Amino acid sequence: MSPHSLSPEEIRAVIRRPGPTDDKYSRGVVGLLVGSQEYPGAAALACEAALSSGVGMVRLVTEPAAEQAVLATRPEVVITPGRVDAVVVGCGIPAERHEEITQRLGRLPLSDDGAVVVDAGALGYAPEIPGSKILTPHHKELAALATTHGYDATDPREQAALVASEWDVVVYQKGSHSTVFTPDGVAYELEEASPWLSTAGTGDVLAGVMGALLAQQKNESWNHPELARVAAVAGWVHAKAAEKVSRESGGGKPGPILAAELARAVSAVVAEVAS
Repeated sequence: MSPHSLSPEEIRAVIRRPGPTDDKYSRGVVGLLVGSQEYPGAAALACEAALSSGVGMVRLVTEPAAEQAVLATRPEVVITPGRVDAVVVGCGIPAERHEEITQRLGRLPLSDDGAVVVDAGALGYAPEIPGSKILTPHHKELAALATTHGYDATDPREQAALVASEWDVVVYQKGSHSTVFTPDGVAYELEEASPWLSTAGTGDVLAGVMGALLAQQKNESWNHPELARVAAVAGWVHAKAAEKVSRESGGGKPGPILAAELARAVSAVVAEVAS
């Protein structure tokens, strides 16, 4: 795949409009292995974003504090194990919780080729996580991965390219100009997003959107170009929702973004494309 910008056709192909014969399972089930006692908000934000993206069901595997925080406002979230079409792991989980991440993955079994979004606390364990993976690091997380694994590259783009190639994964490099890498190199260059996105919780929202869009594809066996396309569309939705929230908060001018409002604004972006 040669590097290019997203086309309207690609965006419409990823964002599904439900039909009259759809049910909650045919619309996709996403498993969110996110949140912790220390960071319950990450679970709430990821769940809100996934639901706002049009997925049929969200299954949540988390700790009691995060579970309570989610169910208090989103009782439709399911907390019992069961089938899933894609998984998000790592948001709001401290990086030292390796064993806990493994245990959570065991509660929501996914096919060997199923799609997995790996974020935050799970990034360092990505090579051990089964599935077809999208990693979502920002530049500091990329630097930590490069240092830990002895990569010489110091430029974030070079680091992202190395991780994608060495680990055989798709890397969504988060930043003002997010870039999607496959093992073969750059797949998508996204347009500049609002600088107001650099605030706590917006990455949890992106992960929730990405997991939901993957689940809606109902794809049991993924290749890198397919994963990269969904990752890029998730980034586009995230950026458009941010633009909407920023202008509303600023009274028509770009203003501060709250992650909870960003998650809810995803619905309007999805609806516009789906219609």
